[in-house]
Amino acid sequence: RALEIDEAAFGDHHPTVAIRLSNLAGLLYNTNRIEEAEPLMRHALEIFIAFGARTGHEHPELQLAKRNYKALQRAMGLGMSG
Repeated sequence: RALEIDEAAFGDHHPTVAIRLSNLAGLLYNTNRIEEAEPLMRHALEIFIAFGARTGHEHPELQLAKRNYKALQRAMGLGMSG
């Protein structure tokens, strides 16, 4: 519900939405719902990267999102380039 509210308030490419997506992905990951978590975490990461491209500044959550996405991919048996 909070994610829906933030998407309505800020748009679906805002860093606040990315934080919500990342938190939800973490919850899904921790409850072994990895396949459901992956697209949410990937979208959060894309938002943080786009934020940096737009502003010229790395979002403070970007490195954590990258680490979490790598961990998620490892759990899925995949690798992450970059």
